[in-house]
Amino acid sequence: MQTPTATATGFARYWQYRDLVRNLVAKDLKVRYQGAALGFLWSLGNPLALILLYDFVFTHVFRSDLPNYILYLVIGVLHYNLFSQAISQSCESLTGAAGLLQKIYFPRILVPTANLIFTLALWVVAILILIVLYPFLGGVYHWGLLLYPLALALYIAFIWGLVLTLSVLNVEFRDLKHLVEIAVMFLFWLTPIGYDLNTLGTNSRMIVDFNPLTEFMQIFHSLLYQGTLPSLSSVAIASAWTAAALLLGTFLFRRKARGLVEEL
Repeated sequence: MQTPTATATGFARYWQYRDLVRNLVAKDLKVRYQGAALGFLWSLGNPLALILLYDFVFTHVFRSDLPNYILYLVIGVLHYNLFSQAISQSCESLTGAAGLLQKIYFPRILVPTANLIFTLALWVVAILILIVLYPFLGGVYHWGLLLYPLALALYIAFIWGLVLTLSVLNVEFRDLKHLVEIAVMFLFWLTPIGYDLNTLGTNSRMIVDFNPLTEFMQIFHSLLYQGTLPSLSSVAIASAWTAAALLLGTFLFRRKARGLVEEL
């Protein structure tokens, strides 16, 4: 294995540590589901329970008029679950790796990044199941689906910016994790996952529109549910939120990276 060098710059500097990132992800996978009979298939438990609950409420209690409602619901829940798990786990990514960070040097940004990759590895199982069931749930194949990887990449970049921000802030403010858990719970209901934006009143629509996840859900629903291209306004707003999250995350991380070990 090639030994990392201090002279490398840019992306090459981080690529040197790819084996370390791979080992961090593998360790998290092993620890999380050690002894579990179904392994990481348990990662489907939470989104599946939410889908069943939401489907019952909006199908039998508050009837939804959306056609192929289960497809609309699955798309929203799966993509929100990626966000919620990555954000919730990011807070303790650096504090949980304190022992490793104090023993050896490597770019600190790789720890929360590996944590996000770990979440993505689990989430891929769910999205593969969606791909298999997509036509049976009412999904229609169209050329616009080729843009989905780009939309997903934009979404992941947005999440990564937040992951960097929360991971480094939690080193100083250890109560942040609990605040994030509450925020994630509220955001679930403030995101158009199981309801259509057009059904909301003016005041409610203003609140939901201020949620950055709303634009991402609009993009995913356009591509995967409606079979149309997302609006330029949704793409522009989602891109702006992503740029803001990345700028904030990288700025805070670079500013506080040197003093992380002492604070841990």
